[in-house]
Amino acid sequence: MTEILSHWGMIFISGAMLSVWEKKDPLRTIEYKSELIKEFGVALISFLYTFINAYFVLTILTKLLSFPANIIASTGISSLPIWVKIIIAFVLKEFTYYIIHRIQHTNKSLWLTHKWHHSSQSLWWLVAQRVSFSSAFLYIIPSIWISLLGMPPGVIIGISLYSAFQDNWIHLNVKSQPWMKILEWVYVTPRFHGLHHYNSEGKNLGDSLTIFDRLFGTYLDPDTYDLDENQSAGIDEPITVRMIVGV
Repeated sequence: MTEILSHWGMIFISGAMLSVWEKKDPLRTIEYKSELIKEFGVALISFLYTFINAYFVLTILTKLLSFPANIIASTGISSLPIWVKIIIAFVLKEFTYYIIHRIQHTNKSLWLTHKWHHSSQSLWWLVAQRVSFSSAFLYIIPSIWISLLGMPPGVIIGISLYSAFQDNWIHLNVKSQPWMKILEWVYVTPRFHGLHHYNSEGKNLGDSLTIFDRLFGTYLDPDTYDLDENQSAGIDEPITVRMIVGV
């Protein structure tokens, strides 16, 4: 419960701070008042999904992980310094996320789990919470590495807070800045992830790291993409219950 509440607290606290930047230097003009009402309702649905998935993790997934956790412990990784384990867990988490995200864009069945996230016509920080139930469940899988490597509760909460901030950060409605290109050698920026929404070909799939897009051919350089000012950020389909659930 503490992790869930702190995660959602970070979503809205960091979102409120980042919105200052959005309003000062927006990439697109957005009617935030009307959008906020709509996306806040979407966030409430996502909040409900969080509790359902948390119950699943606590009652079922924990039991399933006991065997692989013992295997990993036998390798000696558990005895490594905590900062080393954090780096290992972070990279493995990012790679697993990349694989799942890529399959969501290439497999017709799994695309159904991801369509709702791409249904918003505007891109701004709160849109990050537009995640279907099935997609929210799939995104539990990358976080399994955190448990398998035996992270203490404080680190788990810290990673959860970072994840909440990162979701807001990469969906920001802000203009490109020169320093973003430098940062993108390693780290995902708003303009990097923005192209993932404006381009329908499944490019720039990383959550925090750009390295896997560069390695596996899904990297799209923002400097080479001519973004139409009138181009929508979302797919042009009506919202349905099936889309919200992700089936």
